[in-house]
Amino acid sequence: MKNENKIEFEKIPIDVSYGKTINDIFIVIKNGRCKVLDALSSLEKKDREDIIDIISRLATIVNFKSPKVRAKLNKYNYGEIKPKGHRVFYFKKYGNNIILFDYRIKKKNSLGDSVYKKLEKEKQYYEQEFERIYK
Repeated sequence: MKNENKIEFEKIPIDVSYGKTINDIFIVIKNGRCKVLDALSSLEKKDREDIIDIISRLATIVNFKSPKVRAKLNKYNYGEIKPKGHRVFYFKKYGNNIILFDYRIKKKNSLGDSVYKKLEKEKQYYEQEFERIYK
């Protein structure tokens, strides 16, 4: 059976003004599209800059802590960047690689467990692909 999903990982550059990069940041590109970049490009400038700032700090600060970042969600093995109503989901692999794999907008309350379960399955798939490519 032919794999219909072409998965790529693109390392994104971090502005040198943040300092030395200690974690490489990758984005998932599935069939030529990237949910995270597509979402960021459609946001207002302030929101986009806020998310890029957090991502840059994750890349350059050892054990970066912020109320806008949860390294691990309660029942799941991935984290989220969560400024205002935005959610960028990520996981870590091989110590210093952070992979941004999904974006969701959160309007009220929680996204719901069914969404988090679906994201966990996606994460597992992307994690396997990352292992296959970068092992």
